Amino acid sequence: MKKRILIIISFLILSQCGYSVVNYNDLKQFNIESFNLEGENRLNRLIKKNIKYYSKDQSSNIFKINIKTLKKKEILEKNIKNEIVRYQITINTNIEIYDLQTAKLFKKSFSEQGNFFVANKNIDSRNNEKKLIENLIENLSEKIIKSLRAI
Repeated sequence: MKKRILIIISFLILSQCGYSVVNYNDLKQFNIESFNLEGENRLNRLIKKNIKYYSKDQSSNIFKINIKTLKKKEILEKNIKNEIVRYQITINTNIEIYDLQTAKLFKKSFSEQGNFFVANKNIDSRNNEKKLIENLIENLSEKIIKSLRAI
């Protein structure tokens, strides 16, 4: 009896949560004809790779994209010995999207920032920085893809 009541209550709670499955066929598709990259080469290549993954050749929405990326690394915190303990990295991306169908130009700016701690070994600090940059680029790419689908 208790199991039936528990099942009924859990069914009622879960059926009212508002969750809905996204139909990926309903998402707006796009095709990138060309990229023009300026600024940080490594970061731009990662953004380009992430965007190309979602680009579909058979789509009727065709874009040309100019991407300009700037990375800024600042000291965020020092200890009593005046040694650097934490850095902050800010990545600013300006994109220009040219829609070839409507001949319209869209300009957008995106920014992501995060910080990482300096480790005892230099290689560990570089790995921390690399992981943070990859996460920031992934977030920026998601924002860019959402804006491409919204056009």
